[in-house]
Amino acid sequence: MFKRYQGGLKRAAAAALLGAPLVKAANTFNVSTKSSLAPYLAGFSSSSDPSAPATNAALKIVVPVQAGDEQTFSEVLVDTGSAILWVGALDAYQPGQYTQVTNDTFSVGYGVGGVNGTAYNDRVTVGSATVNSQIIGSADYMYGFTLEKPIDGILGLGPSGSNQGEVSGSNTTSTFVENLVSEGTIDEPVFGIYVGPLDDNAESVGQITFGGIDESKINGDLVWLNQTPPYNLHWEFNVSSFSWGNLTASGPLYGRTDTGVLPVTVPFDQFFDMLDMIQGAAIDDSSLLNGCITFPGNATTDELPPLEIGLGSLLFNITADQYIVPKTLYPSLNITDDGMTHTWIGSGGPSALTLGQKFLEHAYSAYDMDNHLIGFAHLA
Repeated sequence: MFKRYQGGLKRAAAAALLGAPLVKAANTFNVSTKSSLAPYLAGFSSSSDPSAPATNAALKIVVPVQAGDEQTFSEVLVDTGSAILWVGALDAYQPGQYTQVTNDTFSVGYGVGGVNGTAYNDRVTVGSATVNSQIIGSADYMYGFTLEKPIDGILGLGPSGSNQGEVSGSNTTSTFVENLVSEGTIDEPVFGIYVGPLDDNAESVGQITFGGIDESKINGDLVWLNQTPPYNLHWEFNVSSFSWGNLTASGPLYGRTDTGVLPVTVPFDQFFDMLDMIQGAAIDDSSLLNGCITFPGNATTDELPPLEIGLGSLLFNITADQYIVPKTLYPSLNITDDGMTHTWIGSGGPSALTLGQKFLEHAYSAYDMDNHLIGFAHLA
């Protein structure tokens, strides 16, 4: 069962913020995603290679994208922290019958790496949702992305206008979601994301809903928060509260969601207070979770408090067993079993939290591009 907005900005925003029922969407598309423990290779070879090593692996959320010469790029990272669609890092993009040459280039810098190459206009399909005229980048050079490799591209689901200056000849380019609306495939630039939890298993299934939200994934109301300006940068909002045991953050708190980031990052001051509160706690400096907190091995899940994050009227508890890295994943993340308890908790900026994959596995998130809203709900 899906929801969307009708009746303009004021009605939609008011209904959303109050958690009131909204009108069902006629045009909604569910796209399956995959959270995978994928082999990390120093070079770019196919992730389906049976000889690929099972060590040095990374956790990521990917979706298959069809474009080019009837190609399927199966390892495309889902990223709400950027707004460009590009492919071709593993299998080179080949222009097809729907490809239009633009003579433009693209270049995107991320916190973990960067990519540049040639920009085309092409017909692109994600799941069952197709855009007939989409700017798509073909990667010529990529660097970084240590934790994410192997990836074959990125599907950017960031806010409208957040890809400014990334394609030559254009100030900004329309995102995949915006083009679904402009071509009449969906009615509103709204989408919802369910991230399948991945702990000891090698793979789990999630979902993107284009054009609305999937109520079957939700327990209770979906609570919407105003996106904080400027609207053309990130999916950012005010966080109501943050605490960890007796440790509480005061003053305004700022958050953002980012499916392309693995850890949960907490405010800078509270991060170091957490280190001080547990004798023997340290910062990981030798694994793929570099910069995350490690606790002494005798710190049990019963003793460690949950991360409590308030979003509007909702309170999300990320328990210790959810923010502690399972030992079965240690070899895949280059973690030496050093007797420490490794976590998915990293440091954010001053008064800032990033709700990455390890938070989003325990919450449903939704995004309204027109009304500048970010929604959250407890999972069903």
